[in-house]
Amino acid sequence: MMTTERKPVGALAGEAGARAAVYAFLAEVFSSHPSQHSVDALRALAAELGVACPSGLSVAELDQEFMELLVVPNPRYVAPYESVFRDQWLLPAVRKRGSDPSEGGPTIKGLVMGESTLAVRQCYLGAGVLPAEDLPDHIANELRFLACLCSREAEAPPGQRQALAELRAEFCRQHVLKWLSQLRDKVAERERLGYFSAALQVVDNLLAADAS
Repeated sequence: MMTTERKPVGALAGEAGARAAVYAFLAEVFSSHPSQHSVDALRALAAELGVACPSGLSVAELDQEFMELLVVPNPRYVAPYESVFRDQWLLPAVRKRGSDPSEGGPTIKGLVMGESTLAVRQCYLGAGVLPAEDLPDHIANELRFLACLCSREAEAPPGQRQALAELRAEFCRQHVLKWLSQLRDKVAERERLGYFSAALQVVDNLLAADAS
């Protein structure tokens, strides 16, 4: 649970508003083509959080990396969906004569639209929001949801802010932090430039504080 009672009301609202902007920006990092402005902003944010971020990379290089890592299916593609990393699918068992009918089939991972997708969607619906683009459990949509909660916290009366902060922390613990490190490791394994794994480390550092 977050302890925010000691800070002035104005500071609380300002912090929540700033977090909303940061989460919204990071959502765009993982869902939009990079620009020089976004690259500079990420490097500044990484430096502030003590995360090493490569420099001297052109926007064209980063755009190619973005497309190959996060958009277009190819040998380097990493599907940035919670269900891909967390969910298991039970395949029908192949029955042979004399086999135990109670035995289940094999399980596989790496598919979209699993239980995690539905659970994340339910979190959004419970808060009265739903992403208009892509599946609910895309990393960018989960970050947009955190940005939405932060914005509400910044605008809410003082008596409602703690509940929103707790909801945000719970979503971090139960969803984003459950798979973010796996996503970061897979991206680091397949990328060539180091930029997007640095961006995910920035997210991890921010979420660790929000979930505490």
